[in-house]
Amino acid sequence: MINRIAPILLVAGVAAAFAGRPAPPNGSWKVDNGHSDARFTVDGTTNFGKTATTFTVGFTRAIGTVRLDKDDSAKSVVDFKLYPAGSMMPPIDEDGKVKTSYLVTMANQTLICFHSKSVTTDSDGRIKAAGTLTVTRVDRNVELTPNEAYAGPVYGPPVIHRTSRDATFVFHAPKTGEASGAFLLKGSTNVVREDFPQLVASVINTYWPPVVEDKKCEASSSTSAEDYAGAQCSGKLVDDGSSLPQAPTGASQEDYPGAPNFNAVVGQHLNIHVHLKLVPAGTAVAQETGQ
Repeated sequence: MINRIAPILLVAGVAAAFAGRPAPPNGSWKVDNGHSDARFTVDGTTNFGKTATTFTVGFTRAIGTVRLDKDDSAKSVVDFKLYPAGSMMPPIDEDGKVKTSYLVTMANQTLICFHSKSVTTDSDGRIKAAGTLTVTRVDRNVELTPNEAYAGPVYGPPVIHRTSRDATFVFHAPKTGEASGAFLLKGSTNVVREDFPQLVASVINTYWPPVVEDKKCEASSSTSAEDYAGAQCSGKLVDDGSSLPQAPTGASQEDYPGAPNFNAVVGQHLNIHVHLKLVPAGTAVAQETGQ
């Protein structure tokens, strides 16, 4: 009797071990841009260059499509765009063309795109997407001529910078059964400044507004000018919970901002961490209000 039970227990143990292992999903999805983001981190120093550290430069929104075919990897595609959270959709296209009229007077805009050329899965279930990483940046010169008739800055014609390099994103496949509906696909890549200086410089020099999920804004119900406080907004702030060390301040100076260059960006390595919430293709996603 014992000899019969032992093989059964062994088979059950092996099945249980494999049940929780990551497995490549199969199907087509789109990126839910209201609940997807990317985080940029670069190397730096703190304590006046004595200690190495990592800076979070900012967060972005993400949009795109993912198709994974376990039977024919040539049909698999990972395609996404990263853009500032000042708008729900990318404000410029990959060629630098402005897509929304209110951005005509913006000083600069940055868009980062990834298009896979091959998608493979290793024995650990990790998904490796090799392809092209492109940074598109639109800059405008700003003319400031203060005088009695000054009506604000005047922006010159757009100057479009577009550069591409090969890159590979490695994603962690969800556990078996997790990809039946919507699921989160996490991945990252590392970029060396020497190999892609345009991307590193653009990321560091771009202002990335905070990413807020499920943002809803309602106009104030107050009719009094004294009590008016503008629209009231709520939502979930995307944050990694980290912060840079505080620079020492002068004990006798209340307004002393701290020692300069206590924290410094080195920027030899840029890491892009993407968090893509994938929903089945054709699924409607909720739009935020108050943008």
